[in-house]
Amino acid sequence: MKKLFLAVLILVFVSAALPQEKQKVVDVTGSATIEVQPDIMYWEVRIQDDHDNMQSAVNNNESSVSKILEYLKTQGVKSEKVSTSGLRVNKNITYYDPKVKKYTVTNYIYFSVGDINMYSKLTDYFVSFDNVYINSTTLAYSGEIETRKQARINALKAAKEKAEMMAAVFGKEIGDPIMISEEPVYSSFTNSMNNVYTPGDYSGIDSGPAFSRGMVAVTAKVKVTFALK
Repeated sequence: MKKLFLAVLILVFVSAALPQEKQKVVDVTGSATIEVQPDIMYWEVRIQDDHDNMQSAVNNNESSVSKILEYLKTQGVKSEKVSTSGLRVNKNITYYDPKVKKYTVTNYIYFSVGDINMYSKLTDYFVSFDNVYINSTTLAYSGEIETRKQARINALKAAKEKAEMMAAVFGKEIGDPIMISEEPVYSSFTNSMNNVYTPGDYSGIDSGPAFSRGMVAVTAKVKVTFALK
């Protein structure tokens, strides 16, 4: 019995030591992009007051924030689509520059609208304040999830087609997929316009269209390993 057990061990050891034939595979990547028209606009608005008297700065800031929130309400922007950062007060160092005010009070308002045509109207209102700045407006698409699913399917089809073409060059065919993974897409889905205005920089709607809606891209990228036969 011991001799039989020893023989089995030797057989297993020899089998493990023999070189195993490596499976033949083909690795490919596939990508697909679907362009869609944006239907959501995200806003970031900064309300900033610089003053030597902290309470005056706070009062002016809160007044502007209240007016903006009320205005958004009258324009049909739902309350759940609006948020604020809350009041922030910074004390500035004024030793080296007497022009610098002692205090800076800021608050941020974030909101989104489904009607992109409101852009000019909202912009005109915001820049009518001396202490309000548009930090950014960002375009997005409400159907991004479903569109990305289709882009992913298209990317997989592209990967398969590429693998078949590469295998055919060597007279081979592809087998079943061994591994499928999604690759990161580093480009942002949204199209950030980053419109930043300071008092006096904006001449109003008479200057012509402030922006072009354009298109935004939904991209998916995959990596697939196929058996090669």
